Amino acid sequence: MDIHTIYNFFMNRFRPARAKAIGARYPLLNNPEARILDVGGGSYPWDLLNPAAHITILNMSRPHTVPNDTKWEFVIGDGTNLQYPDQSFDLVFSNSVIEHVGDFETQSRFAKEMLRVGKNIYCQTPNKWFPIEPHLIAAFIHWFPYPIARKLVRYGCIWGFVTKPSQQRIDEFLSTTRLLTLNEFKQLYPDCEIHLERFFGLTKSFIAERVLR
Repeated sequence: MDIHTIYNFFMNRFRPARAKAIGARYPLLNNPEARILDVGGGSYPWDLLNPAAHITILNMSRPHTVPNDTKWEFVIGDGTNLQYPDQSFDLVFSNSVIEHVGDFETQSRFAKEMLRVGKNIYCQTPNKWFPIEPHLIAAFIHWFPYPIARKLVRYGCIWGFVTKPSQQRIDEFLSTTRLLTLNEFKQLYPDCEIHLERFFGLTKSFIAERVLR
């Protein structure tokens, strides 16, 4: 079984509703003069929303999951050091990226760059204290200290069972994935509204939004 088939099973239950909320929250998406920067993104949510605005998608390399004939603009860049003037985009968007950029200091630079170049802001990230780690599809492993977690991943989660990763790959994942707590997320986006995305009453992820009317 392909691990992405499992990911899609879960994402297809959350992402359409999230995309609908984004469309309702940011009517500027329908303005062909608006400029949107997606930091670290891909086809989601633009494939569901089909916005009239100009979409620039920035990554360290071009995403493999995006078709070559897309109308979106792709650029290579670093989300912690955006090469754009202040307030140069009507919306800066990021979905499930900030947890992959590094330690808290690096995450802080990422957030500050989003806040600097964007008039409106949208950033979503998983909650560290949700019992299921969404990348590994595992319960509680992400709460263990690193020396213990690295030993559990191979046989203690769906990602490890399906992909059969080497210990080096496991270590690379754990060292480059840092989930945030609510207090940390609020520190990173102090002038944004923080929304809680819930699943069975538990906070699954956080969303920071700055919406200028």
